[in-house]
Amino acid sequence: MFGGLAVAGNLLCIAFTTSRGHLYLVDLDEQRLVSHWTWEGQDGNGDAGGVSIDRDHTIWVADQRNHCVRRFSPFGRSLQVLGGDLEQSPGSVRSDRPGVLNRPRDVLVDGETVFVACGERWLRCGVQCFDRSGSVMSPLRSLGDIEGRFGAPRGLALSKAGLFVADTQHGIVQRFRRDGTFLGRIEVSTDGEHIARPVSVLADDRGSILVADDGDEPGIRHVPLDRGVRDVELPSELGTVVALAGDLHEAFYALDGDHGAVHRFVPGTDGRPQHDELIFDLEEFG
Repeated sequence: MFGGLAVAGNLLCIAFTTSRGHLYLVDLDEQRLVSHWTWEGQDGNGDAGGVSIDRDHTIWVADQRNHCVRRFSPFGRSLQVLGGDLEQSPGSVRSDRPGVLNRPRDVLVDGETVFVACGERWLRCGVQCFDRSGSVMSPLRSLGDIEGRFGAPRGLALSKAGLFVADTQHGIVQRFRRDGTFLGRIEVSTDGEHIARPVSVLADDRGSILVADDGDEPGIRHVPLDRGVRDVELPSELGTVVALAGDLHEAFYALDGDHGAVHRFVPGTDGRPQHDELIFDLEEFG
């Protein structure tokens, strides 16, 4: 189950997978579709994972099936491809090295740097780094250890508080400085007993995070700085959340991977996010 969300101004980008990769651009003010396109690899298939909108409003999307990250113009013109040349079987020793995109799940562009979360297994190079031209940079180090391995990370987020990695198999969120310095781990489980599987993370500038959890107790967790982990109350019609994104008004958006729908949440009076409305249904557009 794949998908991604990104917001830039009043523009929401939705990445979704059928047999091909799909990208939808939605005007949030008018809640209307602005643009939609698809792509596929050489075998006729493509995945749409996490997505990021850069300062030039070009769109980067992770394509797990084809081991690459694709960059498009807002009108769907292909501009660039990172990776795509993985010849060894996923998880092999030769594929766990800087610059190799092994089943990428998410992408995040920060100025001149492109971060890519990779893997279905444990990888030392599970979060790869490039410059915008595609030149390889040093990967992040899991838990700050040069031999540490990420557990199939599926989500990346950035704020003034740092770079956050949803480390799915570890069941935690790892926090780094922009330069890759490890800052600490954030627990996601509400009680320390149920296994968490974070698949997407969203951070504010104070360091509080929201996490989509696909573990023993699926849902969205709100993790304020000093208050512990709290559940976000979800509407009954919302299925498995595969991606989160936030806007400038402190609202956030959740992509329902089961139904291909995007829901909006807004700040509640108690500081906890509350459901606002269903804003977009991909089934209406095929």
